[in-house]
Amino acid sequence: MSLGLPSTSRDSVMRAIARREKRQTRLRWRLFVVLFAGVVVLDQITKTIIRSTLEPGGHVEVFPGFDISRVTNDGIAFGLFPGRQTAVAVLTVVALSAIAIALAGMVRRNATVAAGAGLLVGGSVGNLLDRLVRGGVTDFLDPVRWPAFNIADMAIVVGAAAIVIGLTKDVGDDDHGS
Repeated sequence: MSLGLPSTSRDSVMRAIARREKRQTRLRWRLFVVLFAGVVVLDQITKTIIRSTLEPGGHVEVFPGFDISRVTNDGIAFGLFPGRQTAVAVLTVVALSAIAIALAGMVRRNATVAAGAGLLVGGSVGNLLDRLVRGGVTDFLDPVRWPAFNIADMAIVVGAAAIVIGLTKDVGDDDHGS
């Protein structure tokens, strides 16, 4: 690639570009780690509060059509495959491992993908911790006509959407100096 500059100037420009890309990649990984850890911590704190304040099956109406309820989901999304915790936990670990490997290469693409990956992996780990430690996931956000869910579930959905958005945008359009 020739920039029309003398060799030493071209080398300097290429080194500067490489340093910028390395700096942006480090920032994206930090974003991933912060969101991952934040989701796991917030998810576990909210579930602990729910378990300590509501009896199983208990609920408090926040406003008409939305309750805080203590629900234990011993299946996967929307309560599918109940009572199969070992199989669900093994499948979750396998899927999470595959997703983490795939996302590791994508985090470099842009900050939107890095943020989405942090949310998705953090939410997955938050729910996996519940499965392994408690035998089921504690759900508590309970809107009318929709199954109860939790912070981890929200992070997974928002994270997946962010990854899709991030993968569909041009790499150069993202960071604007970050």
